[in-house]
Amino acid sequence: MFGTLKPYLPWLGTSLIALLLILSNDNQQVKALRGNFSDLIVVGTSPFSSVLKAPRLWNENIRLHKRLSEMSIMLADLSSSGEECQRLRRMLDLREKSEYRLIVAEVVGINPDMGVRGMLLNVGRDDGVKINHTVIIPDGVVGRIYRVGKSSSAVQLLLDPNIGIAGRLVSNREDGIVHAAGGRKLKLDGIPITVKVSMGDSVITSGLGGLFPPGLLIGYTSRVQHSASDWLWEVIIDPAVNFGSLDELFVILKSDNAE
Repeated sequence: MFGTLKPYLPWLGTSLIALLLILSNDNQQVKALRGNFSDLIVVGTSPFSSVLKAPRLWNENIRLHKRLSEMSIMLADLSSSGEECQRLRRMLDLREKSEYRLIVAEVVGINPDMGVRGMLLNVGRDDGVKINHTVIIPDGVVGRIYRVGKSSSAVQLLLDPNIGIAGRLVSNREDGIVHAAGGRKLKLDGIPITVKVSMGDSVITSGLGGLFPPGLLIGYTSRVQHSASDWLWEVIIDPAVNFGSLDELFVILKSDNAE
């Protein structure tokens, strides 16, 4: 290879000496030429510099994305923990202030009985639970116990079409019967059209019939429409309970309405 370059060595040496003289000269034109030469070097080496930096930038990008993902997970955990603390605090507050004797129950599954919309709980006869005991959370009424085993029970949700609750409009004390209205809606039947129904009015248990204790929140009025009878309203209710996120519940223990 050295033999191939040998004829060009004098030219290369002369060029190198000329370049050194140019770079060491303080003449204004030479300085301008030197600046242009520097620019040429920068432009010419930029692609190579970017190529050399690419692996480092790629690794840095991966590291930053990983850190961002970790921080997002941490924020989600903190938010979830905060919501969980609030929920548990409300459960504890209800248990301490309630006038009823309550027992905590955990949801362990969906009710397997055909034709009944409900959930399975991990408390039963050994815990004092009986049929028709009311099931609640701090938000409001969930339903009633309809089947009891030794250490488990099944709750029939308010969303089940086969259950009815004696309800009352808080604003005017009008009584009616609350039924499922399809989906996750309820309806209050039996309200005369002569009664003014306000949107957002609270609907509570009236206690009539003795099945559910009085004063428990059922939901809020969201729409009023004519029922099959021209002289009655059908009041649509948004339930106070989110039935899709039930974990722990309270069963109100009593014996006067149990079978």
